[in-house]
Amino acid sequence: MRLPALLSLVAAGALLAAPAQGQAPGATGIERTERVVVRPATAAGRAAPGWTVHREQGPADCWGTSPTAVDDGITECGPSALYLPACWRSRRHTVLCLRQVTDDALVRVRYSGTYPDATAPARPSPQGLLLVNGQRCNIRVGGAWGVPPGHPDWVGYYACRHGDVYGPPNGDGINRHRPVWRVHLLLPDGTTVTRRVERATYVGTAR
Repeated sequence: MRLPALLSLVAAGALLAAPAQGQAPGATGIERTERVVVRPATAAGRAAPGWTVHREQGPADCWGTSPTAVDDGITECGPSALYLPACWRSRRHTVLCLRQVTDDALVRVRYSGTYPDATAPARPSPQGLLLVNGQRCNIRVGGAWGVPPGHPDWVGYYACRHGDVYGPPNGDGINRHRPVWRVHLLLPDGTTVTRRVERATYVGTAR
């Protein structure tokens, strides 16, 4: 599927600043992990141009700030079975939510209770990752995950097509110490391999 037309490069800044120029490309041919933001909904809870909306059954509970947000007002909602990692408050007690950063589609779900205040995290986690081998990974929203052999303290952060991203519990599973970010991928056979991240996609609000 195509990335939406509203995909934009993350502006340089203290948090999401691109690494310094002049880095030598790695074996994959990329010099650094690309960081982008998709902006599918406005602060008023309307779909941005080019995005479609599909209604789904709820209700959902919105409990706080989405970890993927670069702007205020974006929440994470549940239960985890609905998979609603990034949502915007909309009309008639509903939220518009983005599941897949590679789709140009939102879902509308009714929420229960009050809608929480949401301040964007100082260092957000990407909602979606594209690894250099072509795998796509989506951020975890709750649920019970297994424990990788040899790393009983590790936590699962992203679900990928063939394996899952795990890492220490004090982060989000992404090693940002090099221009090309890296993750530990737990494969279905129980082995753990290191993979490079080609693209990291965050979520923001359309202007």
